[in-house]
Amino acid sequence: MRNGLLLFAACALLFFGNSCSKESKSPTLTLKTGAGYTSTDITAAPGTVIQVGVIADMGTDPLKLIYSEVAFDGANVDSLYTRVEVPANQPHYEHDFTITVRNQVGTERWTFNVNDKDGRLTEKEIKIVVQ
Repeated sequence: MRNGLLLFAACALLFFGNSCSKESKSPTLTLKTGAGYTSTDITAAPGTVIQVGVIADMGTDPLKLIYSEVAFDGANVDSLYTRVEVPANQPHYEHDFTITVRNQVGTERWTFNVNDKDGRLTEKEIKIVVQ
């Protein structure tokens, strides 16, 4: 009986010790700054071309997708704009998005996302006021 209790306690310790000590981390996403990149909210003229660069780093699981979405004039639903699959086994990945602002006055909300293979998501957003 004593051996059975010791075996149970050892198994419980292994199970709970391993499951509790692993903290899942989402991937990180940073917008590139510097000459030629837009990384904050801006006001732009219709038809302006901007470049947004993203830097993604793996969290707990490998990176899977980087994509951008856009919503116009306060819409709650984003539309997929560009989708990029991250090559296998890349713990770090960078991608530049070239965006042409609409030729009409209004607002554009651009969301840049990175997903890992477990479905965790990290996003950054830029708002463009077109006038």
